[in-house]
Amino acid sequence: MTQVVIGTAGHIDHGKTALVKALTGMDTDSLAEEKARGMTIDLGFAFLNESVTIIDVPGHEKFIRNMVAGVSTINIALLVVAADDGIMPQTREHLHILKLLNIPQCVVALSKIDLAEDGEWLDLIELEIRELTEGIFESVDVVRTSVHTNEGITELKQLLESKASAVQLSKDESFFRLQVDRVFSMTGFGTVVTGTVISGRLKKGDSVDVLPGNISAKVRGIQSHGADVQSVQRDDRAAVNLSGVEAEKVFRGSELAAPGKLQAVSKFTAHIQLTTDMKKELKHRQRVRVHLGTAEVMARVYLTSNKNLTAGSSANVIIELEHPAVMASEDRFVMRSYSPMHTIGGGTVLTTFIPKGVKIKDWVSELDLDLEKRFGQLVATFKRNPKMVFDWGRALQMTDNNVRDLVKKTDLNTSKRSFVFSDENVQNCSGLIIKSLEQFHEKNPLRKAMSADVLQQVTGLSGKWLVEVLDIMEKDASIRSAGTGVALASHKVELAGG
Repeated sequence: MTQVVIGTAGHIDHGKTALVKALTGMDTDSLAEEKARGMTIDLGFAFLNESVTIIDVPGHEKFIRNMVAGVSTINIALLVVAADDGIMPQTREHLHILKLLNIPQCVVALSKIDLAEDGEWLDLIELEIRELTEGIFESVDVVRTSVHTNEGITELKQLLESKASAVQLSKDESFFRLQVDRVFSMTGFGTVVTGTVISGRLKKGDSVDVLPGNISAKVRGIQSHGADVQSVQRDDRAAVNLSGVEAEKVFRGSELAAPGKLQAVSKFTAHIQLTTDMKKELKHRQRVRVHLGTAEVMARVYLTSNKNLTAGSSANVIIELEHPAVMASEDRFVMRSYSPMHTIGGGTVLTTFIPKGVKIKDWVSELDLDLEKRFGQLVATFKRNPKMVFDWGRALQMTDNNVRDLVKKTDLNTSKRSFVFSDENVQNCSGLIIKSLEQFHEKNPLRKAMSADVLQQVTGLSGKWLVEVLDIMEKDASIRSAGTGVALASHKVELAGG
């Protein structure tokens, strides 16, 4: 059964938590401080039905970091706007965040309609909502609600269930990842983490990496929607009981992943998009807050041009984190200013590495946002020593099958030895080999062939890749094998006076 996650959004005191309780019968304000202050501080969780989870997020600007952690993995946003207040600052900021994280669809609950002056006022607020969401979502349904009169609650619940049942998920062939949003220890059980599975599948008894920290742990048990289960898959909410790791070593922002598939990094390249209402230009080396999944990390942004970035602009940049964080190519993130804290933009992770020997600013600025085109650029970077499918899987945080599927969508090739290469790679390397053989034959006209070991030293090509290129060249009849050596096909040994 497909699990769908709905996340609330909206300004403080607009009735998000009360609305979730009216929809589910569950009170998501579980902290004593939340009860005392009458406001949501941290994430709350409720179930609309057996296949739909609602994550209730805080609306106060001080707790935006918790809001971003909550909505980073949702399928549908439930934006709550109070009829007596209308559009407020956090309404706008939350919408920016939903757009930056590429949340696919949104339902708007116009709450507290019992406090509205009249129908004309509600019409005006609804018009403003539609204007604000235009360009962010393809279409938005607005439902007028009141938790005191129960008006619109049934209609809203039916709409959310209908939207959830229609969610279409692409085929998931990736490895397991879960971004941790809560950690606690239970007597008799040990460490328990909760989060949303963002890819892959996890089974009871599996081993996982806990990152950052690269700690190996074992799955003792799994719960989803309050029930023990044997496995969870993409988009499932899960509580995972772990052995082999102390609760103090795991935190919000940690990630569980299939062994050996991910690593924490301190630097990555990204394509960023700044918000249209950003008040100040983004400067080179500016300090910002980066929200990646459930993690918040301080960072500096390194621009690839000499010009500051203005509101609404986009660019490729390098982001250097003050502490390592876990990410994969194509992950989305949000950026907020250091102080005062405002959402200023967000983006997409392009690469978690920068190759040696490249002109860094030029290389980063030319990276394409489209994954298929970018993959071609990355392969072209390694002109003389192409990487293998496994290497690209590690570099792009993909399975080998994902990499092979990506190759099929491009004009790249894979070999029987699992190298990923372009025609340009072969041309470049075969030209180098021919030049080396010509020089060898000219200096050693009486020798039948150049040894493969010497050819490798002269060309600087890796041993396995050299064999790959020589196989291709021999099929093209440009070279020939001679024992353990290689010669140009045209080379003949002619003895003097013969």
